[in-house]
Amino acid sequence: MAVLVKTPARLHLGFLDLNGELGRLYGSIGVAIERPNVVLEARLAHGLTVEGPEAERVAAFAEAFLRHFPAVPGAHLRLRSGIPAHVGLGSGTQLALAVGTALARLGGLGVTVDEIAARMGRGVHSGIGVAAFRYGGFVVDGGHPAGGGRSLPPPLLFRARLPPEWRFVVAIPEVDRGLSGEREQAAFRGLPPSSAGLAEKLCRYLLMQMLPAVVEGDAARFGQALTEIQRLVGDSFAAVQGGRYANPVSGRLIDLWLEAGALGAGQSSWGPTVYALAVGEEQATALERSAREFLEHQGGGEAFTVRPARRGATVRVLPEDTASA
Repeated sequence: MAVLVKTPARLHLGFLDLNGELGRLYGSIGVAIERPNVVLEARLAHGLTVEGPEAERVAAFAEAFLRHFPAVPGAHLRLRSGIPAHVGLGSGTQLALAVGTALARLGGLGVTVDEIAARMGRGVHSGIGVAAFRYGGFVVDGGHPAGGGRSLPPPLLFRARLPPEWRFVVAIPEVDRGLSGEREQAAFRGLPPSSAGLAEKLCRYLLMQMLPAVVEGDAARFGQALTEIQRLVGDSFAAVQGGRYANPVSGRLIDLWLEAGALGAGQSSWGPTVYALAVGEEQATALERSAREFLEHQGGGEAFTVRPARRGATVRVLPEDTASA
């Protein structure tokens, strides 16, 4: 038996509450995108073997899963393609869930995605990556209890498919990668106190502008809310990331896009990935071209246009004679 798991990437659009006075922290907004993807092949084997890119990372996730679920005898894992690590596209969660899902399917285990996420330590602050894996689309989670004893991942509050004509232009400047692991945990611990007023403003933008825009398919209003949420969240993280955005190149590209008519723009997670919202191929192509031209003079990087993912991860059982083909 062999299985193939394919996941979307995700853009993290911002947090809602870094104050916690109402008993919950974080809460986050995000959207799954059609690419880049984790594509992982797995087949039953004696012991654990891994091939392909990021082999050490894949093996570490597999070993973590097998410690909790030793009934799986072993597997051969091959990563056919991956999401760039630590750039703000959610590679760690998608890879961990792909590994766990593949091993669970091979072992005939009836574990849920949420159970896999909890065992793999995903969704510690944000549940967007887990929700993107499960469902795709635009998602909002409800954060964690502020007093500890948090359950992983956070509860999903809202999900919807974005209109098919919407596009995200994504750029990854060739600069330092975003925070992860212990550095990320230290950054959250080092955040200055956040006011209740800021959380109230963020939630108002979400509830009274962004969500109605999703339901009504109003890209302009969605983009306005997105840009303002990104500015407010970016400023609240300035003390630990050095400014509103993680680096000057990303910040200048966001400004360039907005001046060029992007409907909204921001930074995904800790960056350096930034994105712009467009409607239709013509506008998206123009924004992608401007990003490529800008990055050529800023040390390099890549830019591409992508649709919102309308579904989450897929799991396909492969005939044995096609595995590793």
